[in-house]
Amino acid sequence: MKESRKNKNRSKDGAALLVALWVLIILSLIVGSFAFEVQLETMLVSHKKKLFHAEMMARSGIEYARAILDKQSEAKQLEIEEMAEDKDGFMKAALYIKRGLSTTSEIELGEGTFSVTLESAEAGRNVNLLTRQEWLGILEMANVPSTEWDTMIDCLEDWIDEGDLHKLNGAESDDPFYQDAGYPVKDGPLDSVDELLLVKGWGPDILYGKEADEESDAIFGIAEILTVWGDGKVNLNTAGTDVLLSFAEYEDWELEGVFEARMGSDGEGDTLDDGIKNLGAVSADANKFKLQSNFVKVTSVGDVFGKQYQIACIFLVEGNKAITVYWEEGQVKQDANAR
Repeated sequence: MKESRKNKNRSKDGAALLVALWVLIILSLIVGSFAFEVQLETMLVSHKKKLFHAEMMARSGIEYARAILDKQSEAKQLEIEEMAEDKDGFMKAALYIKRGLSTTSEIELGEGTFSVTLESAEAGRNVNLLTRQEWLGILEMANVPSTEWDTMIDCLEDWIDEGDLHKLNGAESDDPFYQDAGYPVKDGPLDSVDELLLVKGWGPDILYGKEADEESDAIFGIAEILTVWGDGKVNLNTAGTDVLLSFAEYEDWELEGVFEARMGSDGEGDTLDDGIKNLGAVSADANKFKLQSNFVKVTSVGDVFGKQYQIACIFLVEGNKAITVYWEEGQVKQDANAR
């Protein structure tokens, strides 16, 4: 009898212990889940806070760029000796922009930094102003098959011009290509270089290039040499090699003289006398080239503990006024392989 009671008590004790263990496990799971949610929310808040600060850094960079643009005339009048006292490079940047050169400044501000680059938005060929002959030269340089040239140019002209009359090899809104795509032709100038992707006969291979394969030769992308800003004249102080080579009259040996002239009389880059001062010094055609720009591209990147936010905009500079004509912003996506 006593043995039976002992067994019952042991059974009750075992059940109670089991229940206690389950309660502890459940409580642990609840506490663990709560702690995970708290940690996750803390991480999200931290991420948003850092990203917000990075955005403010980027906006600070834009204001810094505005200040540089406001100081162009003043910088031009300063003597080189006075510029030597410009410790942070602010007035040097203003001088460079006045001369049509590009400049980059990196500024530390509290726990973050911003990097702001000012450069000519007129360092490429304006897609809206190129003649048919100029397009032929560009497409030939890009190694686009000559059998496609007439169709591409006619379709682009039909996209830009008003009315619904087809060029010989062109396409208006009633063309099956646009009917299938679900949009009409624009009948107006392009607002961006990427808009070429919407035009019949054009595509990513033309803009960004492609490698050679068994069926066709390589195509060298032309997006980097094009722009939609400016009066059609190219800024000779910032135009790249491919842009200059797209002009039939420029050969490699002539380009060398242009790049040397950009470094000024001392023959060294990144000094106060940089920049071509006279088109005649490099025998450049004033109908095709310029040395200063009315449209300036500003790219500002704010960085706070690795979180980056970028603002890219175009300013139309008229006298001492900088008018915003284009604006794009957003978080800079991090490369997963770089983490």
